Amino acid sequence: MMKRLYPACIAAALLAGCSTVSVTRDYDPETDFSPLKTYAWKHDMQPKTGNARIDNDLIDQRVRESVEATLAAKGYTAVDSEEADFLVAYFIEYKQRIGGSSISFGVGTGGMGRYGGVGYNTSVSDYDEGHLTIDIINPSTDKTIWRGVGKRTTYESSNPRKVTKIINKAVSRILAKFPPGS
Repeated sequence: MMKRLYPACIAAALLAGCSTVSVTRDYDPETDFSPLKTYAWKHDMQPKTGNARIDNDLIDQRVRESVEATLAAKGYTAVDSEEADFLVAYFIEYKQRIGGSSISFGVGTGGMGRYGGVGYNTSVSDYDEGHLTIDIINPSTDKTIWRGVGKRTTYESSNPRKVTKIINKAVSRILAKFPPGS
């Protein structure tokens, strides 16, 4: 029984690991983020890329709603761009990756004085990695003062609730350390 359960646990752990959002952040250390209280979107409509997978009004709506809810929870207020302390922009891209994992490992011995051997089997597959980049921009200089990037293995899904949950998790993780020092 344990022999059957062990591979299943490893497979579950690997799949769980693939579904997490890996986040990196960068910011201008010379910027004082403490006076920032209001924001506006840099683009009223997300710029078109020509990629139907990215140019998706439903995804745009979900990302914007998630960013707005996360910033509101942090105490920021949405205003017109002329009054904003900072601007927000986001970008999505997909990168094809190649991954490999060792599947099985075995050791054998020969009989009748023959030599034994060691063997393993490795699989290689390609997958898409989605990147969601959120930029915080100084409106007077049009320079990025903070950037967060979330990366995650992507899967096609026709379940709107699941897609919304994934986007909300990514946005929350990306903006968790905005402003710096929070």
